[in-house]
This record gives sequence, structure tokens and C-alpha cells, in this order.
Amino acid sequence: MTRAQTDIDAEMAEAVDWLVRLQGEAVTERDWLNFDAWLTASPAHAQAYDAVLTFDDRLTLDSRLAQAELAAEPLTASLGKVVPLRPARRVWIWSAGAAIAAAFVAGAILLPGSGLLGAHETTYVTGVGERRTVALEDGSRIEMNAASRMTVRFERRARRVHLDDAQAFFDVAEDASRPFLVSAGDTQVRVVGTQFDVRQRDGQVAVNVQRGLVEVRPNLPRDAAPFRLRPGQGLSHRKGQRADARVQAVAVEEIAGWRKGRLIYRDQPLSQIAGDMNRLFPRPVKLADAEAANLRLSGVLIVDDQDAMVDRLSHLLPVRTTTTDDAIVIRAR
Repeated sequence: MTRAQTDIDAEMAEAVDWLVRLQGEAVTERDWLNFDAWLTASPAHAQAYDAVLTFDDRLTLDSRLAQAELAAEPLTASLGKVVPLRPARRVWIWSAGAAIAAAFVAGAILLPGSGLLGAHETTYVTGVGERRTVALEDGSRIEMNAASRMTVRFERRARRVHLDDAQAFFDVAEDASRPFLVSAGDTQVRVVGTQFDVRQRDGQVAVNVQRGLVEVRPNLPRDAAPFRLRPGQGLSHRKGQRADARVQAVAVEEIAGWRKGRLIYRDQPLSQIAGDMNRLFPRPVKLADAEAANLRLSGVLIVDDQDAMVDRLSHLLPVRTTTTDDAIVIRAR
């Protein structure tokens, strides 16, 4: 056996071990962390894991087809009833490495990129002042903030979400066979099962983690080192300026703020605050001058009546407001 084939045997056996462990009832967060480290340690690991998933999917499909064929057969007097065929989905895993590696070498296990059988895509949109909770078919839930747009695509080996101008909180169901990938601006977020918030507004991308482990990496270059965020950590940067990204501590109440009717700001410009208010109310808030736009706020705004929120701003910042039926204009004092 060549050295190359020996390496393939080992990688495939490790991939099988990870698939079995992550789909077990006793899986822990430490297992997920160790799996993430193994998966990203070598491109060959990711290729082996994808190949094992493809083979696993094929066995699941074969089992379902066998069940369907058996159910379709006519009943006979001697049989009396049809006994369903029990899925043999997991039988193959216990034979482990060598047999799977042989199938891989022979071409029986398909490499990544061999097609997206069964992929389907759905787009969700919220209007001004509208929030929405989306329950996905895998058990995941997504809470969309106002004036947001996202596209969800379920593939055989991945669950993908693309955020346009949007903010959403994700509660992702664990599925070792299909990682959950969120694309926002120039950033991709990768998880298996966790809770986190992603905001992509006005060229600013922010990711904050409430539970689990989240990997954040740029779309390009693909070999760039990722950030790994743990609970209570966040990462933000302007699109195209990844060098400015910094991991920082984030309180849980900040991550949950907008979902509980509070806008929480840390040294944010009034231009961002006005933008947030314009996604909540149909009457636009306009900034009359650059001085007003550049004023910065650290504090909490309760989301209730628009006029009341603007009045609070005038007490927190050196601004004066003019209110009409068509707009609210804010000027620096």
C-alpha cells in the first residue's frame, strides 16, 4: 500500500469517527470544538468528511427506496401484512476506515462538488417596523429584524443563508452532516449548532455569539485565518476593512437587545441610530448636517413611540429636532 493511500485510509477513518461521535446523544461542546480544530487543520480533512457525508447520504437514500419498494408490494395471504424494512443507515460505519477508503479510491464515494441534489431556496423579507420569526425545516429558528432580506438555501451537505441589508438572530439546530453557513457582506459565518446574531447594515458587518462556537472568515481570500468566537464575544468591521476587525466582549443583553425592544449603542454615530429608526417607523428621520451625523452615543433607547424616542435623543445628545407630518429633522445645536 502506498503512503498516499495510507494517508487516505487514516483521514477517512477519522472522518467516520467524527460523524459517529457528533451524531451521538452524548456529544458535548468540547467535541464540537475539537471537531472544528480537526476539520480546519487540513484541506484533506474537510474533503474526507464531505466524502463520508456523501456516502452516508447515499445509504440513507438507498434505505428509503427499499422501504418504498417494499411498501408498494401487494399483500399476500401467507404474509398477512408488510413488515417495513428497518433502515440500515448506520450499519456501515462500524466497519470503519479501510473499506471506506477503498471505496473512496475506487470512486464509489463522490468528492465534494459532485452536485446539489435536492437543493432548494427561499427568500424572506420584513418591511419597515416588521419583525418575523422563521422556523426552518431542520429545526433551526431565525428572528429577522425590521427591513431585512435573507435567502435560505438547503443543500445536501450544507445549510446556507445570505443576508442582504439585514439583521437576524440565529438559533441553529445541530447537524454534523450539514454545517450552517451565513454570508453577510464580505464575511462568512460557519457553525454547526449555536445561537448568534449577525448584522449587515450600511457597510458594517457585526457578529455576536450568545451560545456555542462561531467561526468567522472573509469570503476572500479563502485561505485567510478565521476568527473563532465564543459565548459573550463579538466581531465587527467595515466591509472591505477586515484589518480593523477586533474581537471584543459583548454582554448577553446587548445581543438580545433589539429582540426585546431596546436599541443598545456603544459609541455609535447618530447616522447609524437614525438609520435604525428609519427601519422601525415609516416617517423618516433626517439629519440636517454632518455635525449631527457624526455625534456619537453610548446608551439605550427604548423602542416605543417614534416621537418619544426622538425626544430622548434630544436629552442624550446636543441636538434639536423639528417634527412635521412628513419627516423628523435633527440638527446639531
